[in-house]
Amino acid sequence: MTVIQIIDAFAFYGADVILLAFVTALTVQICKATFLKKINKKLFTFLPFTFGTLFYAVYAAVRNLSFIYLVNEYISIIEHGISVGAAATLLYVLYEQFVREKKGGLSAAEGVISALIEGYVPCERVDSVAKLISEAIQKDVTGAGAKKAEDILKQYSYENMTETDLKMLANLIIETLAHVNAA
Repeated sequence: MTVIQIIDAFAFYGADVILLAFVTALTVQICKATFLKKINKKLFTFLPFTFGTLFYAVYAAVRNLSFIYLVNEYISIIEHGISVGAAATLLYVLYEQFVREKKGGLSAAEGVISALIEGYVPCERVDSVAKLISEAIQKDVTGAGAKKAEDILKQYSYENMTETDLKMLANLIIETLAHVNAA
């Protein structure tokens, strides 16, 4: 997308989408930190879109003072709700990358690894596991960095992780670091 297309998208959807995106991002983070700690972390991908659609539907019903509006304009409600979810996701990524300071002063590679393993490793161990994986990959001269990362993940990840998930996550780490280092 070009800058003009992005500006046009915000002009079309309006400030209400951005304001609802803030509320959605905050709600998702509260849910992650409180009563949704035990659910599968992959489901968090859909939460901003679900909450965004729900919040936009409530907003539209209140703005138009009619629940009939929701039925008649359901496609517009869903479209705007998904836009709210996308904006909330963007806000979260911007916050994680530019605002939030990670403890322990992680290097760039460790920061990337930390972001990738979040949700697969207990929160209190994410930074230390990221450092372990980064060290193992840097010291690797055999080219078996993915295997070393997989072994470390197996040791520190949640118990419900399958072998396939561990292999895929380890390969994702290696490929991401390769692309980051190449850039």
